[in-house]
Amino acid sequence: MRFLLTFILMLIGLAPGLAQVEHKSVKTETIRVPAPGSETLYVVDQETGAVRIDWKLAEDIVATKSDRIALPIAQLMLAIRDGKWKPMH
Repeated sequence: MRFLLTFILMLIGLAPGLAQVEHKSVKTETIRVPAPGSETLYVVDQETGAVRIDWKLAEDIVATKSDRIALPIAQLMLAIRDGKWKPMH
């Protein structure tokens, strides 16, 4: 009986380690055109692929919450810029 109880307790202790999910890799995508609703926040240079961001507008949208469509994109852009957003590892 004591052996069975010890075995069950060991299994309970190991369960969280066995349930861990393997991390998936993230694929990098090249932006060709802005997402719908975000044309005002950033522009993609068609020749170089460089992204030009209007930081002042992004800050204003987040502060005033004036554009519901662009708000989540502006929040994410500012979080990445400010180092508050971290990729999953």
